Amino acid sequence: MNRGALYYLMIPLLVVAGLFQSSAAPHISIRGIKPDLVLLVVLVGTLLYGHRPGITWAFIGGIILDLFSGGPMGSSSLSLMLAALVAGMGHRTLSRFNLFVPLGACLLGTLVYATAYLSILGLLRSFNLANYYLPFWTTLQHVVAPAMLYNATLMLLLLPFLNRVPESQDL
Repeated sequence: MNRGALYYLMIPLLVVAGLFQSSAAPHISIRGIKPDLVLLVVLVGTLLYGHRPGITWAFIGGIILDLFSGGPMGSSSLSLMLAALVAGMGHRTLSRFNLFVPLGACLLGTLVYATAYLSILGLLRSFNLANYYLPFWTTLQHVVAPAMLYNATLMLLLLPFLNRVPESQDL
């Protein structure tokens, strides 16, 4: 796959992932746990191109998610941007061809995304700006931990695609 073509396909991929996540993901849920498809697209893009484009795509993907989900506008963007920042930290020093790098980025990215999102919802609720309530620790245990495993499994399925895209030659 051509590096440049994928770079320009990221935004349409984010739109498709956002639509699919908001409409069809409940049909592929396992015990009520849905995959975070936009997060996976952002993480793959960040592993391929680094944290700067990854943060941009995270912002766009978050806006798409917030438009389709009805959640507080900007909360998904901020959470995805933090996950992209964490996933992109080792872009130049760690090889994405190592199995543990994409899996670690996926596990840590999912945890950062979910923790940030839950914290934003809790903060909005504490200032009476929104009426969203999710018990933090219970949600981490019963939703986020299984979602981390689900997303990591999907990342394993994406690894052959990820490894087909050549490394960039610029330093």
